This record gives sequence, C-alpha cells and structure tokens, in this order.
Amino acid sequence: MATMRPRFHQIRLPSVLLPALGLIGYLLWLVAAEPSLPRDLIGMLGGLGAKAAATYALLNASNRVAVPAGQRSWRTFGVGLALWTLGAGIEVTMRIATGRLPALPSVPDWLGMAGAMAALAAVIAYPRRVSERFSRVREVLDVAILALGVAALAWLVFIRATLAVGLGDPIQVLWSAVGPALDLVLVGLLARHMLRSEARGDATLFGLLAAGALFLAGAELGDGYRRLLGDLSTAGLVELGWMAAGLLFIAAASRLGRPHPETQASRPVSSRVASRLEAVLPIAFTYAVVGTLIADWWLSKQVDWFMVAAAAALSLLLVARQGVIIGQVEMRQYAALVNSSVDLSFICDKAGELLLSNPALRAALGWSEPFPLDATLQDMLVSARPASEILERALDKGWSGEVALQGRGGVGPAFPVYLSLRPIQDERRNEPLLAGTAHDLTLIKRRESDLEKALAEIAAARTDLQQLNADLEQKVQARTQQLEQTVSDLARLNEELKELDQLKSEFVALVSHELRAPLTNIRSGIELVLERDPTLVTSVEESLRLVQQETERLVGFVGTILDLSALEAGRFPLVLKPLDLVDVTEQVVAQFPDLKRMRTTFPPELPRIRADEAGLKSILYHLLDNAMKYAPEGELSLAAAAENGKIRVSLSDSGPGVPSEERERIFEMFHRLDSRDEREVYGHGLGLPMVRRLVEAMGGAIRVEQSASAGARFVFWLPAAEG
Repeated sequence: MATMRPRFHQIRLPSVLLPALGLIGYLLWLVAAEPSLPRDLIGMLGGLGAKAAATYALLNASNRVAVPAGQRSWRTFGVGLALWTLGAGIEVTMRIATGRLPALPSVPDWLGMAGAMAALAAVIAYPRRVSERFSRVREVLDVAILALGVAALAWLVFIRATLAVGLGDPIQVLWSAVGPALDLVLVGLLARHMLRSEARGDATLFGLLAAGALFLAGAELGDGYRRLLGDLSTAGLVELGWMAAGLLFIAAASRLGRPHPETQASRPVSSRVASRLEAVLPIAFTYAVVGTLIADWWLSKQVDWFMVAAAAALSLLLVARQGVIIGQVEMRQYAALVNSSVDLSFICDKAGELLLSNPALRAALGWSEPFPLDATLQDMLVSARPASEILERALDKGWSGEVALQGRGGVGPAFPVYLSLRPIQDERRNEPLLAGTAHDLTLIKRRESDLEKALAEIAAARTDLQQLNADLEQKVQARTQQLEQTVSDLARLNEELKELDQLKSEFVALVSHELRAPLTNIRSGIELVLERDPTLVTSVEESLRLVQQETERLVGFVGTILDLSALEAGRFPLVLKPLDLVDVTEQVVAQFPDLKRMRTTFPPELPRIRADEAGLKSILYHLLDNAMKYAPEGELSLAAAAENGKIRVSLSDSGPGVPSEERERIFEMFHRLDSRDEREVYGHGLGLPMVRRLVEAMGGAIRVEQSASAGARFVFWLPAAEG
C-alpha cells in the first residue's frame, strides 16, 4: 500500500511575505542595534536585497502579460530596476572597499539615472488605446507639463536652497537632485495611469507602483543630502525607504498578469472623479509652479528667472493643451456624426487610395478594422465609366452619380449606391483630397422593382376586372329580373297569407262565439238538473258534474280565444289606471283556495302600478295557474320591486323549469313543452300567449328565466303610476 506524502510544493506563500518580514526585522534591528555597528552598510545590503528581489519579481511577472506591447513596457520597467540594482551593488562594493560613500557624481549615479529614464520610458510607452491624433498630442503635452513642473519645484525647493547654504558645488547639488526629480516625475505618471484605469485591478497595480516610486524619491533625496554632507548619522532611514519601495514593487509584480476576480471588475462611481482629477493634474502642477514663484517673490523680494521661464513655458504648454482638448472635443463630435451615419463615407487621395472610412463603409464591404492599407476606390467601384475619369472630374468640380460598390477583389455581391465626390484642400499636401459619401440604393431599387411588378399586376388585374365587371353586369341584370319576379310573387303570397290569417281569426272568433251559446245552454241545463232532481243516482250525478266541469273548461277556453282575437284585432278594451298591486294580488290569490305554499315579498313603499285591472288580474291568474300545474309541490315566490320608473313582478316555482331553447316558444299560441297524448298536465297553450299580449298591450315586457331553485321564474315589467 503506497504511503501518502505531504505535498509541500503546492503550498505557495505570498511573494511579498518574505520581504515584508525582512523589513519588519530591519526596523526591530534599527531600534535594538548598538550605535557602534555599521548601520549604513547593513542597511545598504538590505536595500540591495530588496532591489534585487523587486527586479526579479517584475521581470518574471512580465512574462505573464498577454499583450506584446504591454509585455515590452513591463520588461523595460524591469530593466530600469535592474540598472538601479546594479548601481546599488556597485555602491555597496565601494562602501566596503573604501569605508565611505562614493562622491557625486559616480558610476552608481549614472546607472541610477539610466534606470530612472528606462522606467519613465516604460511608463510613457505603456499601451493605452488612443484612437485620436489629438489624444497623442495631449499625452505628450501632459508628460511635458508634468516633467517641467517637477523640475521647477525641485529647483526651487531643493537645488536652489542647497546651493544657497553651500553644501556643495553646483554639479554635486544638481546630481543629488536628478534622481529624486526623475522619481517624482515617475510618481506623477504612475498616478495618471492609476486615475485613468477603468478596471479596479489596474488601478491597484499602478497605485502600488506610484507608492513605491514615492518611497524611492524620498530615499534618493535623503541619500543625496547625506552624501553632500558626508554624514552617515542618518544610516538606516534611507535604506528603509529603499526597502519599502522594493516591497511595494514586489507587491505590484505579484498582481501583474494574474486573473484576480477584482481585476475584471469595473471601478465604482468614484472612477469618474478619478478621471477628472487626472484631467486637472497638469493644471494643478502649472498652478503650483506659478503659485510657488509668486510666493517666493513675495517673501524674498527677488525674481528667480529660471522659475519665471519655467512658469512661462508651463503656461504656454497648458494653453496648447487646452486648445488640443477643445479641438479634440470638436473632432469627437464630427467623428461621432460621421461614424453614426448609415451612409458610406470615406476620404481618398487623387489616385483613389483610401485614407479614412466610417464603420458603415467597412461593414458594407466586409472589411476588417480599420480597412486594408492599400485599398483604393478602384477596388470597390463597379461602373461603366472608368474610375480614372470619375476621379478626374471629381477633382475638378466634384462628381455625383449612380454606381455599384463591391468588396475588394470582387468578393461579395455588388450593390447600387448614389456616390458623391467633392474635392477638399489639405494644407499638408499640395494636391487636394476627395471626400466621398455613398447612399445605399439597394432597398430603393428593390422597392422600385417590386413597384414595377405590382403595377404590371395591377394593369393585368384591371383588365380582368373590367371583363368580370361586364360579365357581372349581365348576371346582375338577369338576377335582378328574377328577384323582381320573386318579390312580386312574395308580395302576392303575403297578401294571400294576410287574407288567410284574417279568415282564420274571423273563423276562430266565429266558431268561438257560436260555441259560447250552446255551451252556456249545456251548463245551465246541467245546473237545473242537478238542483231540481236530488234523487239522482250517484253515478249519474258524478257523470253530470264531470260534464259540468268540462263545460266550464270549454267556456274558459272559448273566452280566452275570444280575448286573444280581440287583442290581435285591437278591440280588447283596456282602461289603464293606477292600481295597488298588493290588493290586486290578494284578489287573484283568493281564487286559489289551496294556495298556502306561496310566499309574497312586496316592499312597504311599493309605488302603484299603471295597468288595466282586469288585464292585470288575468296576467297574475294565468301565471299562478301555470305554476300550480307544472310545480304542484314546493314553494311559490311572488315578489315585486320598483326600478327605473317601472314595477318589476316575478313569480318563481320549484318545478322542472323551462329549457333555454324553449323560453321564447312557450309564448306562442298552442305551443306546449309536453305535447304527448298521455301527459300528466293538460292545457291548450293559450295562457302564456295571453299573458304576453296583455303585458305588451299595457306597455310592458315579460321573459322567463331559471330560478334559484332550478325551477322557472317569470318576470314582467309594467309602468309605475306617476305621483
């Protein structure tokens, strides 16, 4: 069984841990060491180790950068650190060999200046997307203002003051200030990159480098001061600054090229404030130099002509910078206008070679960004006229016309455009350029073709329509004659139907009227027999009473038919007057002695109803009679209410109800839901038709619907009496 070995090689300590521990140990040693020990030599050795570690870390980290231009910049920065480390090594060697620091200037000073210049070159050349020519000019002006401002402040604060107290000759003083000045310029450039970084990780990287350069500037300033004095009493503090700078450079190198989660994250809203600070940084340096010059003149009452020249140069550079910014803003507006246009735009020389183009042209021709370096107008122009002739006329007075454009080398289909070429004068050239705009006509040509096809189809359809119209007129004329004959026949049939209906009504009325007298005589005769002969056999008496009931039913049937005939003929006497619905209802209910299962719901303040008394009684009677026939059991509910100037009356039962398809037909004469010969409920189908005609004759309406108990509910409305 194999033994498990601890995998110590997978444990990776942070690259800044050991230098940080060394720095802490050096601080403790400075506090506890004896004054007699050579602190400067030990500190120089520690500083040399920190510089060497920073150089190795940065050169090793530059290999992780994917962008070639960025990799070159970081390697150049590492070379600068290597020169700085080499100078420190020579200085330590000279200190061990001679027992003192080398005089100014020396080989380590030259190497340190070369390292600072390499670092500055790396930061200045750091790749940053600059899409405008004015942006490159602004970059140069910003760096010049920053360098000149730092040089002027170094002169005023350090060099002039050092010369005034006589710490050394001008050459030595100048060399002692060169290193700190270059380091401060490096701090400013790194701070600009930190402020303009869009990603949080890049801002942190440049912030660490700027802090390291700041510590380096302080250490170089202290080293120059003590070398001018020849005093090593400050030993330890200068080396501490070198160690701190190396530690910060190592921390920056540990973040270089590594995909930290925060590296890809965008900076917060404060990045906008940082970008504004970066924009005003050159202005702040210029104001600082001018303000320092004025303060120095106010205090010393003397004019420093070097500072005056520096202030004037900074002012001129600042004015030029602001002019570049104004031109840059205006150029951006024009560039945005051209780039956002859907028309194809370009600039070419007299030979047709393209110099500039907008995204619409490149997208239409399928070119990569920005466009082929040797692309010419002849490559994309498809026209019956030679391109040289078009260019010659365009250079003279301009040219416009319809041509076709195609991808380079005939790649892709050609598409029609309306091309306009206008000459423009370029002060940098003796010969004019050509500005071209092309409007894509593909859609217009397609629409024109579709329109021509549509017009041809319309013409053909118009011819067919005219022929169809002629045929249709003939058919319409023949059909009209047929319809006229049909209408004439229908009118004749209608008159015949009216006559038949009139004859039917008269026949029914005549028959009913003629039946009334015999039925009355039969009823009277049976009543006399039953009253005068009490000795009748029981079976005979029952037969006579059955005949009497049927006679009464026939009399009612005949009366209903006569009333319906009178209503249809308009001869039914109706006297409309205000009536108390409660009183009329009680009189009708009294005709049904066994009607104890009915429940009435009338509001106490129910208005009077405007109706004919006999007609209203007939309506209620027929509705109650119908409900008792078809709902012999269960509760009957009679309710009334006033709404919108009318009285609504409803009668609900618990019977089988009326199907939805039969709710209109039950109001037709002689129509019954159950028309079988053997049925439980007999009737003639005249009650509900009588109810509807009476309700409508008195200005109301009636309908049937399903009640809450699934039975039938008859609802009718009659006008309410005024007042």
